[in-house]
Amino acid sequence: MKFIAALALALGLVNGAAAQAQLVNVDDANPPFMFSREGQAAGVYPALMRAVFREMKEAVSIEPKPWRRALSEIDAGTAGVGGIYKNSERLKRFDYSEPMFVERVSIYAVQGDTTRYAGVANLKGKRVGVIRGWSYGDDFDEARKAGAMEVEEVNSDTQNFAKLAAGRLDVVLAIVEAAEPQLRQHRNVQLAGSLAENPTYLAFNKAANKQGFLERFNAALLRLKKSGALSRIVVEELHRP
Repeated sequence: MKFIAALALALGLVNGAAAQAQLVNVDDANPPFMFSREGQAAGVYPALMRAVFREMKEAVSIEPKPWRRALSEIDAGTAGVGGIYKNSERLKRFDYSEPMFVERVSIYAVQGDTTRYAGVANLKGKRVGVIRGWSYGDDFDEARKAGAMEVEEVNSDTQNFAKLAAGRLDVVLAIVEAAEPQLRQHRNVQLAGSLAENPTYLAFNKAANKQGFLERFNAALLRLKKSGALSRIVVEELHRP
């Protein structure tokens, strides 16, 4: 009887620890940064966050979900989001960590397009492919709201580059590292210019009161940056088959 009671207590402690694991969502279709591999969160940001949570000695459950669903859950205060950008509207609702990584957002066009793309101004009047639910910074978001360009949304870079290669878009916006395999597949597509550099963060709804938690996350993040561990993780993940 004592053994059964002890086992029940142990199981209760395990279940309690699992219940307290911090839930963080990531995009399920943004390789190599965050995506779903056999139902599990994979890529640069899940790997970085797992390392930081281990350093903090905190349990975490990182789940890959469609980006719009991830955003709806942070809006509801039921989960955090990793790999998210800041913009003026989000800053009103979310608390952010220090930057985990800096993504370089570039502009891609078909071979033969001689436009000198250098920011939002050159996108006016263009058919622009983006990822559904993403923010590309305040300048682009404001130009989009003003109707300066025709924006088409899809769920992944793979879909966007296929549309671009087929002539159904004028340009695509994509992260440099995420675009590299697409350029190898679509030989008629080229890097055409730079749009912005966007730091990425871990964020929670302000109503979740995670400021103290984020301070501890930032301290652990800084320790791993100083040790070089985070840089090694990024390199490893970007070169993973």
